Amino acid sequence: MKRGFLVLVLAAFVVGGAFAQLEVPPLQFSVGGGFVFDGGRVGGISFDEHGESFSNHLNHIGFGGFVFLDATFAELAIAFMGGPATDHWEASWNGSSESDSHTGSFTALDFSLVGKFPIAIGGGNITVFPMLGFGYNVVLSSRDEDGYDMFEYMDDHSATDLSTFRITLGGGADIDINENLFFRASVLGYYRFAPSLFRDLADEMSEPGFSINSHGGFGATVRLGVGFRF
Repeated sequence: MKRGFLVLVLAAFVVGGAFAQLEVPPLQFSVGGGFVFDGGRVGGISFDEHGESFSNHLNHIGFGGFVFLDATFAELAIAFMGGPATDHWEASWNGSSESDSHTGSFTALDFSLVGKFPIAIGGGNITVFPMLGFGYNVVLSSRDEDGYDMFEYMDDHSATDLSTFRITLGGGADIDINENLFFRASVLGYYRFAPSLFRDLADEMSEPGFSINSHGGFGATVRLGVGFRF
């Protein structure tokens, strides 16, 4: 017991000393932009009751460009992207099963705001930073494999019903090119909450004693760009 307490006290001193060595960087503004890749699950619906199950989920892969505004401890980024989207469903009943997939495409605007704490390493030419924040992906269009609008004949829903709010966590690094110019790379993992389309479908299909669940999904964003410090 005493030994464990001493270890905790020693660990507290070590951690406190380590953070005491970190210098709070000055507030500095920068802007930039570059390439963005995003991939993961958008959301879906599912049920599993009395030996019968059904699941339907939508995944996407997006490519595009982004711009960012940085203020040392926060980064605001806006991206425009598009790419393939795959809708997949599986059903199982009475010992048999069936599944199918359809591939289409999407375009979206993506907004993210993250907090970060820069830590200089390598003589100050490289800065790394953990990142935590949130984002919102606004789907502008969604088309099937033949190029037709998936929501053209749906009065109650549109492509924007696939828009999602997410929580993000990750890290990044800046590598100085010169005093004002730098290269930035970041990787953010995220969890998307279920978009309104799947929440509405789950409510519409559920009946007393028969509940269908909506869900979001995990994914990741990779950004590579160049920035300029003021």
